[in-house]
This record gives sequence, structure tokens and C-alpha cells, in this order.
Amino acid sequence: MLKNLPCILIRITGLLFLCSTAFAQQNNTPATPAKEIILKGKIFDADERTGLPGVTVRVKVGNKGTTTTPDGSYTLKVHENSTIVISLIGYVTQEIAVNKQEAIDVFLEKDVKSLNETVVIGYGSQKRANVLGSVAVVNTTEIQDLPVANLATALQNKVPGVSTAQSSGRPGSTTTVTIRNPVTWAATGASTDPLYVIDGFQMTKADFDNLDATMVESITFLKDAAASIYGARGANGVVLVKTRMGKPGKPRISYAGSYGISNATYIPEMLNSYDHASMLNSKYTSLKDANTAKYYTDDELTYLKSHNYNWIDDVWKKSHLSRHTINVSGGSERVTFFAGANYYKEDGNVGDLYSNKYGVRLGINAKIVDNLTATVSFATDNSIVNRPTPKTVASGTTEQSDQMNATVSALLLTPGWVPMYIDGKPVYSSVPGWSPAELVKTGSYAKTKSQGQTINAALDYKLPAIKGLSFRVQYGRNARTDFGKEYYVPYYLYNFIREGAHVTSQNVIFTNKTTATNATTFIKNGNVMLENYGGSSNYQLDEMVTYARTFGKHDFNLLLVAEQGESQSDAFNTRRETVVIPGIDELFAFSQDKSLYDNGGSAGETGRMSYLGRLNYSFSERYLLEATFRADASPNFPKDSRWGYFPSVALGWRISQEDWFHRSVKFIDDLKVRFQVGLTGNDAVRNYQYKERYTQTTGMLFGSTYTSGLSNNDIPNEHITWEKALYKNLGFDGTFFNSKFNFAIDLWHRYNYDMLQQPTNTVPSTFGVAIADQNYGKLKSWGLEASLGYNGVINKDFKYYAAINFGISDNRVIRKYYGAGDTAWKNPIGRRTDNGMEGYRSTGIVRTPKEAEDFLISHPNWTIDGNPLIAGYMNYQDINGDGKIDANDKTRIAPRSSSIFGMGFNLGGSWKDLKLNISVSLQVGGYEAYDKTARTPPSENARALGIWKDSWSPNNPNAKYPLMNSPLISEVSDFWVRSATAMRVNNAQLSYSLPKELSAKWKIPELRMFLTGSNLWVLINHQPYKDPATNLAIDYPALRTYTFGLNLSL
Repeated sequence: MLKNLPCILIRITGLLFLCSTAFAQQNNTPATPAKEIILKGKIFDADERTGLPGVTVRVKVGNKGTTTTPDGSYTLKVHENSTIVISLIGYVTQEIAVNKQEAIDVFLEKDVKSLNETVVIGYGSQKRANVLGSVAVVNTTEIQDLPVANLATALQNKVPGVSTAQSSGRPGSTTTVTIRNPVTWAATGASTDPLYVIDGFQMTKADFDNLDATMVESITFLKDAAASIYGARGANGVVLVKTRMGKPGKPRISYAGSYGISNATYIPEMLNSYDHASMLNSKYTSLKDANTAKYYTDDELTYLKSHNYNWIDDVWKKSHLSRHTINVSGGSERVTFFAGANYYKEDGNVGDLYSNKYGVRLGINAKIVDNLTATVSFATDNSIVNRPTPKTVASGTTEQSDQMNATVSALLLTPGWVPMYIDGKPVYSSVPGWSPAELVKTGSYAKTKSQGQTINAALDYKLPAIKGLSFRVQYGRNARTDFGKEYYVPYYLYNFIREGAHVTSQNVIFTNKTTATNATTFIKNGNVMLENYGGSSNYQLDEMVTYARTFGKHDFNLLLVAEQGESQSDAFNTRRETVVIPGIDELFAFSQDKSLYDNGGSAGETGRMSYLGRLNYSFSERYLLEATFRADASPNFPKDSRWGYFPSVALGWRISQEDWFHRSVKFIDDLKVRFQVGLTGNDAVRNYQYKERYTQTTGMLFGSTYTSGLSNNDIPNEHITWEKALYKNLGFDGTFFNSKFNFAIDLWHRYNYDMLQQPTNTVPSTFGVAIADQNYGKLKSWGLEASLGYNGVINKDFKYYAAINFGISDNRVIRKYYGAGDTAWKNPIGRRTDNGMEGYRSTGIVRTPKEAEDFLISHPNWTIDGNPLIAGYMNYQDINGDGKIDANDKTRIAPRSSSIFGMGFNLGGSWKDLKLNISVSLQVGGYEAYDKTARTPPSENARALGIWKDSWSPNNPNAKYPLMNSPLISEVSDFWVRSATAMRVNNAQLSYSLPKELSAKWKIPELRMFLTGSNLWVLINHQPYKDPATNLAIDYPALRTYTFGLNLSL
């Protein structure tokens, strides 16, 4: 340990070259005198191609040495045949023979193991070797080139136990992040989102999403007990972000730009006109339907062979995206600065759909006087999303749903015999009943704008009188404004004469003549305008005291924090109907009739007070202890239970530091065992459930007097208190074979109790009023997470790496409210929260009329949803034994719908200045039914997915799918259930960097070009009619993006 002590002191004090030269002086013999020369050169970061200040350059034999200047230059008198050693913490040390050279430039590679020595944790940082919680770190250099609109999307497949899910392929859509599958049963106000902390300031998911990866240094995930330092707000885990700050040296300008093209990974195949009509004929024939007007004649079928209109082909287009960032950083030993600006634009595949984002981030760190440092940062972000969508909600002041899915479904489901335009005139048809193309021309839209500003300032003071004692005061304030505007105007579609033998609305041959009467159909499209405004602001004030000392083999670090925060919000919305001035998207352009508009608004405020402490102790860098305690006060609970107390304790043993271990197990470089247990709470529930709450009613009319009134919202719970979760985590970290391999393993268990749930099913429906949430539920969860990495070197030019991470988890319900009348399989007690899938159990397609007749002989009263059994129908099990199939025969048909096991592969390599990286994800287990769209056969007014082409008919008795009108076929049954296992190549990147020699010669620190593909290929998919990333086949599809980019530093 004494031999390693200088290295430890180096990390703490930064005096690397002094210790190194002293060590060299004691252990080396001077070389034979030779001619001395003046050696000059510059030391660069091999990745960023920038000069490195403070690098130690010393002669290997002897005591001569120096350090590089702020731009990385050095000058040293050496013997012409000597060897120099170049070293800097965080980089791989190099030894170079001088060989009479008078100028040597060196490019230092980052030492991945050394970089992980310091990890950002709650309220500070810690040496990686001493971290005892379940903590995972993502270096943003791995994700900064990915063509994603928000930071959360780039995290896919990077960390075991962290799940991401994109809501839609639409530009501007969000991505959810969850850590270790949290569960909540609270009626309202609950969330499974983790806490986001940016540079020590607790912020929102929107603030996180608006960060640009080039301005972020690292992202750290705290899982379960590791998040207990954040108390109630860390109940679902914590995402810690450290943004970039300046470093001493001359100003460095960095630019990153990229341009990409996106298109759907998969657009579902729909039935063409001919197949659609032919299948309807088969259905009528099987039903022995005598109504000849329903059948499509041979002439009509011949016509349809050459008349098939795919609306989506006319409207769908490739989309484009561009991204630009520029960062400037530098400074002196006393003052450093960072400034950055970013811009992202992505247009959509339909109409005037687009998403724009831009922002600015500034930061300065100044040493005011000795021992007093000030840090100030400011950030602003702006985003705009525009969607050309139909108005489908009949009333209300805001449009809640994303109607781009409705646009895509209309483009896909409209029968192929319906043209979009005839002679330039938009065509009306009862399905879809509107025109996506014409809607775009009206200028209708739903637009959202968001703007945020954040200021974060801190003062750090080291008390000279008491060694190791320091104080920190940090204040952060964030304000966000959200504005929504929706403009829906009416338009007209033309009614063309349709020929054929059917009822008029179902004739398939369109002429170019409009009907004599009612030549047009008025499409109201809401005929409404809506505006909504939301503003929020919050602040956080932290006062910290830290005492850190080392006494021999004992290392102490004590942290005490007092924290308070408050937030306020207000919102206003308004609605106006009936446009009176066409083409003007302002409220005054709509009717001012009071019966045609309404307004609404709300406001709220809340606060929080917390006290916390953490003690870290290390003996001989071998035996580790960490204890934390946090007290939180929440206004969501009554005074008697307002305070929640959340302790945790962790123990660690670095076995590799034991002398006996080194002697007996030489291939293991580092091995640590850690165990942590902690308690967290959750107050993310509806406010003030312990109080009587009322809502103003419309009132009553007494004679000529109108009297408003109040109605009771619910029965309060005066004893409501914190949800709680007890976490346990056993972990193993290590490296072996000279750090070529690294691994981490975590086994975790979580026990949730006092879970809040509304007892809806425990009172009769006639009770008349709701009941507030009760602390009733109990749940246990457990899982295993692991990661393994390998870094290999074939020769100096060829390097490669492979990393794999996986996680498996499960849970069981111990106590939960449920309906007393539920069937046995719906009883959640002792089962997973994902209690499987409900539906019918199928027995197969009845292939022939004789098979149907034979079955009915033994089951004479058998019906399926009231229909007698015939050939082509899907048959089902009679679960309740009443001789018929109906909703009472639904049962559990799959044990779980969600995946139990997730795995990620990251592979890469480099040859000279060429690099390749590939990311692959795998989800194993669980079951998923074909979605409602896929299960729905074609009808007279809507077509269906192409899979229905292989449906039963007398000419196709061995078809894969039943007769189109088979009763209950659109309902969920095990016939439609498939494995949810899926595997896809998420992204791949090929990059080329300017060779180091040219970079130094041309004085261009970095010039790198890259080609990136995201959402590339699906390797395993048990639902081939769609991309597994989409919910419904007719939703806005997932997008595949190819991007070319350039990174340049000067």
C-alpha cells in the first residue's frame, strides 16, 4: 500500500509530476552521459485532437521533467538516446525513445478504467472503486452522434435495468425512461418516471430531453437503494447529468453537424381493391346471402383489377432532419468558461409536420480568491412541434390525443377503389369521412411551443483553519412556459356519382360527375380554435457542509445538507367555435357568441423541505462503509405524517486489495463485493387527499334565480401517508486479465408497502362519491442485472471491443384491492402485476361443412356470440360449460404480456482512423396478441391488412385465417397470441478521423466524418405484419434514419 500511496495523493492533489520524478529518482540509475538536445513538442488528446495542459513529460532514467503549457506544448533538455515518459491522470501512459529527434508530438489515449475512477453520485462525486450502490454511467461520447431528437431516445440499450420506450415514430414524440420497472396503483398524480438531476438541480423530464449530447459530459443512473439519498423523489431511481464546463487552455471551438433522411421501417401491406371485393363475395357465398346487391359482379372485379388507389402512397414522403451544435470552451487556471448553442430540425412524412428545437448553454467557473470558487451556468431551450391533424374530439378546451395516428389510419384503411381526387377535386367517401390531403390544404394544425430558462449558481469555500472542511451553497431556478394552439377549419369534399349494382355508398366505380343535388359534403373538422397556456417555475436551495480527511489508512467523508424548494404553476385555456373570417388563425376570427366558447384555468403551488447526511468511510482502501439518512417533508400528507425518514447503509469489500488474494488469484486485477439496504418513500400522488375537496357545479334554477353550488369530490383520508419501499442490493464489480475484461453484477430485491390505491371495487356503485387513496397495497419485486465488457488489441492499428448487458426481473402482488366478483384468475394476490392476457381459448378453424355438422350433432344448441356454427368459423372452448360461446367464456390465455428478460449488445472496432460501432437489443419472453387492426377483417367500407388474403373460403379451406365474418374473430383469443420476443439492430456508425499526423500538421485538433443508421433492422419479429416498435399497425410508423455528419474542432 505504501507503494500505491503516491498515486492516491496524485489523484487528490494533482501533483503528478512531482511524485513521479521523486519516485524515478529513488528507483532508477542515471544513464551513460551522452549528447544533450532540446526536445520540443506537443501533447494531444487522441480523440478530441486538442492540446493537453498539465501533462507530465519526464526522462525515464534520471530526475528531469516538465509539464505541458495550457496549449499542450513542452520543452525539455534530454540526452539524445534517452526515453521519455508521458503521463496524465485519465490517460494511458506512453514511453517513447528519443532517437536523436528534436521534435516529438504525442497523442494520448483515454484510460477507460481510470476515467471511471470518479463517478457523479447524489450531492457530489466518488471514486469508482469506492462506489457501493447500484450505479451505472453512460459516457456521452457513445451517443452524441445518434440522430435522435431527445436525449432519452439515445439511451436505448445502454444500461441494464433501464428501459426506454418511444411513444411514436412521429417527429416531436417523447420517450419514456424507467428504472427497474417501478409499479404504482395510485388513482391520480402517480408517476413511474425517475428523478432528473442536472448539475445538482432537480429538474423535469422536459429539461432532460432538451439537452444536447455534445453539451453533456456524463449521465449516471442511481438504482433503488443507491437513490435513497434523494428520499421521496428518488423512489423510482435517479438520472444524474453532469454538463460540460470549461478547462484551462486556449479557447477551443467545436462544431458538430449532421443531415439525415428518414422513412418508415415498415408500412403494412393492405388488401388491394380486387382482393377486397373478391373476399367480400366469398363471405356472402359462405353465408348463402341471397341479396345479390351485395355481390361484386365480374365487370366490377375486372374494373378493380386496374383501379387500386393507395392514399398513403400519394401523401407519405421521406422526411429530413438536420442538427447543428457549436461549443466554445477554454480559460485560465483561475477562470474557465463554456458556451454552446444547438439547433435541431426534423420534418415529418405527412403534410406540414415538423419538430424544431434550439437552445443555448453558458457556464463559468471562477476562483475568486484562494479557497473560494464560484460557478454560474445559464441555459435556455425552445421547442416547437406542428401537427396537421383532424379535430376528432367533439368538445372541450384542449385536444388531448395525438391525431397523427388517425391520419395514418385513414390513409391505410380507405378502400382501394376510392380515389383521393378526381379531376383535381377531393373525393368524399363515408370511410374515412374526411380527406387527409385536403385537411393539409386547409392549414388546420395542432401546434405546441415550449420554452425553458434555468440558472444555476454555486459558491464553494474551503476553510483554511480546518483542513478538509468545506462549505457549498447552491441555488437553482427554472421557469418553463408551454403554449398550445389548435386551429381546425371546415372544408368541402365532392360527391361523385358511383356506378354499380350496390347501394350508392358501396358502389365501387367512380365517375367524374358530381351528384345533381348535394354536390359537396361539408366536413366540419371541429370548426374550432383552442389555445392553452401553462407556466411553471421552481427553485432549489442547497446548503452543504463537507468534511473529508485521511488519517493513515482511514479515510472519512461526511456530508450534511439542508435543502428546500418551492414550485408554482398556472394554466389558462380557451375555446372558440365557428370561423367567421376564413384563413385567420386567431381567436377574433371565430364567432363571439357566448354559447360557442368557453374558458378554463387553474393554479397550484407546493413546497418541500429536506435534511440529509451521508458518511463514507474507507479503511486501507479495502473495507468500505456508506450510511445515508434523509428526512423529507411533503404537503401531500397531513401534519402528523408529513415527514418521511429514509435511511440506507452499504458495506463493501475490495477483495483484490488483500495481499493473499493477489498472491493466489493473479488474473483478477480488481474485485469488489458490495451490499446495500435502504428505504425510500413516494409522495407523487394527488394533493390534499386528507382534506375535504369540492368542485363548483352548474347549479340550479329556482324560479328566475340561478344558484350555483358545490359538490363533494371524495371522502378524504385523514391518515394518508407515504408509500414506502425497502431495497436490498448485492453487487460484484471487477476487472481481470490486465483490465481487458470488466464486469458488474447486481441482484436486487424491492418490497413496496403502504402503496396508495383507491378502493373503487370495495364499495357499491351507488355509493355516490369516490374514496381517497388508501395506504393498502404490498408488492415484492426482484431481479438480476449484469454487464460484461472486453477490450482487445490485435496490433497498434487494429482494436476492438464487445459489451453485453442484460436484466431479468419479476414481481408478485402481496396485497391489493380488486373486485369481489372477479373470476379466480383475475385475483391478483400471489400473481405478477402483469397478470397475463384475457381472451378466448380457440379450438381451431372449422374446415368443412361436415366438420361443422358433426360438431352440432353433439352440441345441438351451440352458438358463437349468438351465431350457429358453420364452416370457416373459428371455434372456441366453452369455459363455463353452458353450451354456448360468449363473454362469460373469457379466461387467462397467456401468463404475461411484458418481456421478462432484456439484453443489449454493443460491438465495435477500429482500424487506424476508421471506427465501426453496432448496437443490438433483444427482448425475450412475454406474449402479445395481434392488434385490433390486424384482427379486424375487411368490410364493405374499410379494407384490412393483407394477411386477410389468406382467409377461409370454399376454395381455400386450409387457409391460415378464418372466414372474414367469423363471430368474435376480432376479439382477443389465443389464436392471435404470439411470443413477444424481438431482436433488432438499433443503430450502427461508421466514422473516419483525420490522421493524427495530419491533424498536428494542419493544426486541426479534430476532423471526423461519420455515417449513422438508426432503427436499422428487425432480426426477430413474431408479428411480421408490423414493426414491433409500433402499437397498432395503422399508427404512425417507426422510422429508419440514415445520417451523415461532420465534427470539427479548431
